[in-house]
Amino acid sequence: MPQTKLSKATEKPFALADAMETVWHKTTVHIYPVSDSQLAELTAGYNSIYLVFFGIFVGAAISLGATYPQITDTTLKPYYFAALIVALGLAALSGIAAGERYMRASSAKKRLEASVPLEPPK
Repeated sequence: MPQTKLSKATEKPFALADAMETVWHKTTVHIYPVSDSQLAELTAGYNSIYLVFFGIFVGAAISLGATYPQITDTTLKPYYFAALIVALGLAALSGIAAGERYMRASSAKKRLEASVPLEPPK
């Protein structure tokens, strides 16, 4: 195995700025006050996690439903049936939650459109 000889560097950086390169980008940051009710209206539309869970559980229910009739070992049938029922139940709960969030977001959007006049583009 070849050995390498390590030695200390001869020149040390004088400051942190000499050791790294920093690039600053200037940008304008706009800050708007948001009330609690407006924040609830804005976050009402985030139902994508419920839709993801709905898809996962529907897929699991489909695969378990296709597998259940093919099982020959009778000791395993109750486990597959229970898993199928659980997957269907969780799919239903996720679907209901996603639908409820969608309706809440839709009504919040309608209320915001009705209450805030839109400015014409400049």
